[in-house]
Amino acid sequence: AAAAAAAADDDEYKHHHHGAKPQRSLPSSVQVLINSIAPADIAAFSSATSSVVAASACASGPGSPSCFHRGNTTDIMAPAALERLTQCGQGHVFQYWDELSDEEKRTLEQQVAELESSSKGGFASLKPTLEDALKKHEEARTGEIEGPPAAWLAKADGSDLVAEARWEGLGLDLIAAGKCAACVLAGGMGTRLGSSFPKGMLGDPETTNEPFLPSNKSLFQVYSERIRTLQRRAKEKAGLDKEPVIMFLVMTGEPTHAAIVEFFQARQFFGLQPEQVIFFPQGVMPCFGLDGKVLMESKGRIAVSPDGNAGIYAALRRQGVLGKLEFSGVQWVQVFSVDNVLIRVADPVWFGYCEETQADVVVKSVPKRDWSEAVGVVTLRGGKPGVIEYSEIGEERAKETTASGELRYNAANICLQAYSLDFLSGPAQDYPTIWHVAKKDIPTVDGKTPGIKLEGFIFDVFEVARNFRLLQVDRSSEFSAIKNASDSGKPDTPQTALISLSRLHRKWLRAAGAPIPEDDGEQGLEAVCEISPLLTYRGEGLTEVAKTVDPAANPILLQ
Repeated sequence: AAAAAAAADDDEYKHHHHGAKPQRSLPSSVQVLINSIAPADIAAFSSATSSVVAASACASGPGSPSCFHRGNTTDIMAPAALERLTQCGQGHVFQYWDELSDEEKRTLEQQVAELESSSKGGFASLKPTLEDALKKHEEARTGEIEGPPAAWLAKADGSDLVAEARWEGLGLDLIAAGKCAACVLAGGMGTRLGSSFPKGMLGDPETTNEPFLPSNKSLFQVYSERIRTLQRRAKEKAGLDKEPVIMFLVMTGEPTHAAIVEFFQARQFFGLQPEQVIFFPQGVMPCFGLDGKVLMESKGRIAVSPDGNAGIYAALRRQGVLGKLEFSGVQWVQVFSVDNVLIRVADPVWFGYCEETQADVVVKSVPKRDWSEAVGVVTLRGGKPGVIEYSEIGEERAKETTASGELRYNAANICLQAYSLDFLSGPAQDYPTIWHVAKKDIPTVDGKTPGIKLEGFIFDVFEVARNFRLLQVDRSSEFSAIKNASDSGKPDTPQTALISLSRLHRKWLRAAGAPIPEDDGEQGLEAVCEISPLLTYRGEGLTEVAKTVDPAANPILLQ
């Protein structure tokens, strides 16, 4: 407010004295407050300041260039934004200006300012960006494709327990030293689940109608409790007086941010410390018409869509998260999708392998079920690591095998990636986003309109990793996605995820001595089984608990 008032005062001084007003210092308390403003808020603030300046200019009369005229009315306007958008063919964003309320005008000005600040070239860069994305979309990508080199690959699938134990011990030491963070990509809505809530809330009876776990825990609660268990184990191993902290990053989206923050707050962060949970929204990109013009969702709002999971890189910087991690001493960050119920959040084996190899990027993968599984695979293209989409491989190449009889392109990409903080702060920030085209019918002020959304893929940046590694894990222990509603007739539903979790937890109990019969291979016929993440992380420490299990119970629920 002080800065805005000063801006208006300075403008008035210039108008009457034909020169800049002598500089004056702000009170120290105000200066500290200004210094604390997050970079992402600056653009929105500047929009409000420009309105104050414009108001001062308009006071000199309707002839002022800072006023926007429509018929017999004079409206306060952000003149620079109007001029810039008109010059780059996007002036229609303000075509309904005189029909908007003052609040709608402020909201539109703020949205324009935020979109301009999120792109290096502002609105002028949008159409060239779209044209470049469309050109690449139509072109076949070049570069020789090969299977991943053997030097990249290590296994943490139970085939080398000695190596896994070494990595786990190293990882727990890193956690004890406060050098680890985990990030969940949680911005999406559960639209394909037939709901309007963020996916991470699945299972919470107060929020959703979709039944999931017998405990009624949400995915967010399960992930948070896995972190709590690791903190306890790291404390015990290191002999610490208090538990170390694993920073938990939650990437939200524009429509889900407030709901997710409130969800955690209302549930006391599921036992985590509030300060260790960092929420940050991914960015958005405008939606385009087929003519390259930005579409309007309403008369006072530009139609936007999330900028894809690659948006994590810019968002970590834009929201100040990288600085917080560096200040906290974090060196490694694991990133995972919100819809994998088996995810080993902040996996110490994974952290240990990262530390041992000093890799920039370590991607977890699982072998494909068969050559026809519709999943992208990690490959070498043109000598650089990357992910090739299923539609891009082709049947002939997908069927290729190695001398040992395994599929050549067998490292399924399951959106599990770990990074060094140095890589996230350096190469990942310098890498220009590759925008991918999705042609959709987009809701607009004129009804649904054929249009284009642009999104970036999190794996494109892998090609600039100097030390890239693959860690192969067991699918039945670490990956069961939730993509569709249970009654959709499609795979990867809450029901199939529950079956996967139950089978894994029954396996743990049998190994601990519980009298549970072997699974018969028929999906879903065995008892539902759920073990609280607060009891065990990967099946350890269940010997005493196993003695209490009633093998005839259904469900078997151990809290």
